[in-house]
Amino acid sequence: MLTAIGASAQEPGAQQTQPAAPAAQQQPSQPAAASPAAPAGQQQPPVISADELIYDQTLGLVTARGKVEIHQNHQIVRADQVTYNQKTQVVAASGHVTMVQPGGEVMFGDYAELTDDLKDGFIQQVSLILSDNSRMVGNSAVRERGEVTTIDRAVYSPCNVCKDDPSQPPLWQIRAVRVTNDAVSKDIIYHDAFIDLFGVPLFYTPYFSMPDPSVDRRQGFLFPTFGATSDVGPFFGLQYYFDISPDQDATLGAMITRDAGVVFSGEYRKRFDKGLVTLDGSINQSGYSKILNDNSGPNGTNLDFRSQQVRWHFFGTAAYDFDQNWRFGVNVQRTSDRKYLDNFNISGADILQSRAFAEGFYGLSYISVEALDWQDLRQPGTGIGSKGFSPTILPWAQANYVSEPNTVLGGQWFVNASAISLLRDYDPVTSDPTRGLDTRRLSTQVGWQRDFYTDSGIVLNARTYLRGDLYQSSDVPDGINVVNGGPDEVILKDSVGAARLFPVATLTARYPFVGQIGSYQQLLEPIVSFSAAPKISNGRKIPNNDSADIEFDEINLFSENRFPGLDRVEGGQHVSYGFRYGLYAPDGASATFFLGQSYRFEEDDDFPESSGLRDKVSDYVGRVTFHPGPYLNLDWRFRLDKDNFYSRRQFVQASATPLDWLNLNVNYSLLDDKGPDDDGNTFNQQQLGAGGSAKISDYWTLSTGLTYDIEKMRPFTYSAGAQYQDECFTFGVTVQRRFTTAEDQKEGYSFFLTLNLKNLGEVPLKLSGEQSRAAGT
Repeated sequence: MLTAIGASAQEPGAQQTQPAAPAAQQQPSQPAAASPAAPAGQQQPPVISADELIYDQTLGLVTARGKVEIHQNHQIVRADQVTYNQKTQVVAASGHVTMVQPGGEVMFGDYAELTDDLKDGFIQQVSLILSDNSRMVGNSAVRERGEVTTIDRAVYSPCNVCKDDPSQPPLWQIRAVRVTNDAVSKDIIYHDAFIDLFGVPLFYTPYFSMPDPSVDRRQGFLFPTFGATSDVGPFFGLQYYFDISPDQDATLGAMITRDAGVVFSGEYRKRFDKGLVTLDGSINQSGYSKILNDNSGPNGTNLDFRSQQVRWHFFGTAAYDFDQNWRFGVNVQRTSDRKYLDNFNISGADILQSRAFAEGFYGLSYISVEALDWQDLRQPGTGIGSKGFSPTILPWAQANYVSEPNTVLGGQWFVNASAISLLRDYDPVTSDPTRGLDTRRLSTQVGWQRDFYTDSGIVLNARTYLRGDLYQSSDVPDGINVVNGGPDEVILKDSVGAARLFPVATLTARYPFVGQIGSYQQLLEPIVSFSAAPKISNGRKIPNNDSADIEFDEINLFSENRFPGLDRVEGGQHVSYGFRYGLYAPDGASATFFLGQSYRFEEDDDFPESSGLRDKVSDYVGRVTFHPGPYLNLDWRFRLDKDNFYSRRQFVQASATPLDWLNLNVNYSLLDDKGPDDDGNTFNQQQLGAGGSAKISDYWTLSTGLTYDIEKMRPFTYSAGAQYQDECFTFGVTVQRRFTTAEDQKEGYSFFLTLNLKNLGEVPLKLSGEQSRAAGT
């Protein structure tokens, strides 16, 4: 029963006016402190704050006027005037009525009638602000049990109204004959609803339900996807989300296509206290296009055929932290064929890697054991997609120990050890014998390093180590025999072993000069490094698995071994030299330049001719960076021929923000080998990329991009797009043109449309088409 705190009964028919309490005693933000605690299971008594309280004992009316505020059961009612009828137990509120609910929703109206516990009632000319600041208005609302609110003739929108003309409709809204907001199930249910976009009815549904904004996730159907591509034709996809528990969920879906049947997909995710598991996969039965490179088609062309087969993909990830030192992980990526992921827009990856590992961290030291496998999705016969190149590594164990500084002769000592087993599907006739062998390797390295600082300012770094390697390989070719004039016969050795002991010593000297030019600080630093090691042969008994891809640049110029990996070592003596100059401003602006070269005391035929390291004198390598301010960043890396300064490698990246609303970027790459590569072909590639975005208004952004093949004088891809984004609505459109040279791909275009309505989800749409021309047909 509603009781006014501070009011008292008098003789029948009398009225008592209770003046307002002093301002210091009116604390509506802490009403509970002014009321006695209710016994367990009983209704909490209300707390009333008002400018004036009037009690009519004859009529049984309690009237509160002027800034009325009632607190009860975590609910708050505010109004200009509130009247409570003790006989009917009805509370009537009028004038700027506001009801604050425990969940954070705020309801406004002109007039309301409520039960004395404030749980049931109705309110006229209602408007509701939800917990995420979205709004709903209606003619009237009925509240039941303090849990369910039903609004008639309701309009919902998370968009702000136009400041200049509030009568205009928001960017998008939902109009419904009736809306039910269930505070217990946290559902908002619309009956006979229209979705309006820019004031125009776009979609009608007799029933529509969505979780209220306080719900992070909810089981049910996700927004459908639809579109059309040249690979599968028109498609429609629908997914159902399962909220299994707070730490796990799952999604099952199906996509119906015109040309490729149905794709069934699923995803499962689970979180642990110290780890996670994610499983993602799909399956489909459709035709897979293959092109035979045997000139078996009409007029000697390559034949293109399609075969029906079960196609699928599986991506899985698991990770677990045992403790602060050790963690474990598994990552599996597999698919049925090269084109499946691309056909169904699942992934754009061209190489899939599967890996299982366990690793430990102890101070500066590291231990790991892992297994790796790759699936190459690129065209067979090109690059590392050639047969027998990609191995399965099972296992690969590494241990790296680094001592604390100043422990041995004033420096640090380090120990590195590794063991690896590589397995391949090797064809000794068609595969490169130095890259296709089953190999086991055991390697150990023990070394010491220390920095020295002279009184004159020279910084010296001394580093030395001794490395030992053991190899055992299977199916090693041992010559060619011709039998009775027939085909060549390759003689294989079942097991070939090799051992190598390799000591190295390196001394590097730096002499930095620092000076001032006005407020700018400049640095000039000449660097010289000398490395000495015995001349050693990287013979055929030692396969080259991890040292084939050599890239000589300013990063590894001063390394004692410019070969990547461990299978190849750089013997003999060489000296590397260069200088660095930097100019630095107080505001963070800077410009740096580096140029260097290396000299070998004798040539090394183990380096490819195109590497720039084979002769005694190497190519020049360098780098220029320019950062005059936040509006421009320039990074230029290069390698120049030692004889004529011809560009062998160029990598340029630049980004600029000349105006606050404009961003531009450009990148350029040049790869030019002066001699034949391992396949007997001269390699040359130049590529240009450029793009930019412009924020032309508070809500609109335009973007464009281009990648261009300079050698073939044609673009790889180009795109243009526009995006609108505000507090409740995102709309984006992108058009992309693609040019490819892959044997089973065609030139084509794609059209991407994204529509995101806040609290409703995203509507993705992809349209693409391809021309009929394909390479090799």
